[in-house]
Amino acid sequence: METKDIKKTQVYNLIILDKSGSMSSIAKAAISGFNETVGGIRSAQERFKDTQEHFVSLMIFCDCEKTMVYDMVPVAEVKELTSKEYRPCCCTPLYDAMGISINALYKAIKDKEDATAVVTIITDGLENASKEYSGKAIKALVERMKDEEGWNFAYIGTNQDVAATSASLSIDNHMAFEDDEAGMTEAWEKERKSKMSMFSRISMGFGATSVMSREERKAFRSQENRSTKNYRDMSEFSHRVTPDNISRLNKNEIFVFGSNLAGVHGGGAARVAVEKFGAIMGQGVGLQGQSYAIPTMQGGVNTILPYVEEFIRFADCHPELTFLVTRIGCGIAGFTPKEIAPLFAGAVNVENIHLPKDFWDELI
Repeated sequence: METKDIKKTQVYNLIILDKSGSMSSIAKAAISGFNETVGGIRSAQERFKDTQEHFVSLMIFCDCEKTMVYDMVPVAEVKELTSKEYRPCCCTPLYDAMGISINALYKAIKDKEDATAVVTIITDGLENASKEYSGKAIKALVERMKDEEGWNFAYIGTNQDVAATSASLSIDNHMAFEDDEAGMTEAWEKERKSKMSMFSRISMGFGATSVMSREERKAFRSQENRSTKNYRDMSEFSHRVTPDNISRLNKNEIFVFGSNLAGVHGGGAARVAVEKFGAIMGQGVGLQGQSYAIPTMQGGVNTILPYVEEFIRFADCHPELTFLVTRIGCGIAGFTPKEIAPLFAGAVNVENIHLPKDFWDELI
């Protein structure tokens, strides 16, 4: 049987970064945060290299300058932002910066079969200097890109009613931060985590198939925009934390443990799975009794990812079950929660998957 080539999704990451004068006090954090975000996108490129290609665009703007520092540059080629390029001054032409950069990106990728865009706006003040675009025009542009192209938008702001401002632009995903270096650093960290979660959903949702039409891909991305939030609080997930020690299960609960491909369940959670929850010696992957095995001993972190994605798809197809994920890979396999947790980014929006507290700490 002939196997079709996997089509890679081209992900265009557009960051629109305010450099008006009021950003001076947090300029250092803005620069380092952008550089760390690019590092996160590089990690995503490596993690999802079989299904995704990432590009970065950076628009920095103030009243006297609206500059594309990077314009659809492959993430591997993006150099660090420095104070030479980012020197805050003047006022805040937010609408113009958005209109110019979004329209330019749309024109460049509108005919690409497997392209999508992730747009992040970061500003510490309200619009006060645009000449080419109005708020009404930007709202209409954002709505068209979301509904017709399936683009994802996020608004990160301070010194304003962030929820109201983002709503006025038809942007559902928003986050407020404190107007200091610590606040901006925290905002960039949340942005990094939310992007990884989104890229994981892209990989599982449509990046790994070659049979979905362009219109179907757009519809999928548009649905993602309507049904998920980029920025979340741990309180939303307090009911989805796996207990530290599990000695019994309810009828609909599944014990998810780390295994090896040979299915030799000799120690740790794997041994518990055999003794109490129906795991089968010699079966290294998948559902067995009231347990589910995810191999973690076959190599590096990237070798675990396909099995985690397979598990998430399985759980999503079985909403009648509740999956209690243990600290897979963090025992005998020798990995840390910081290494393993990002593999579960796609589980954030799957309500019947519970994760260990230290995995949530890395994801949210």
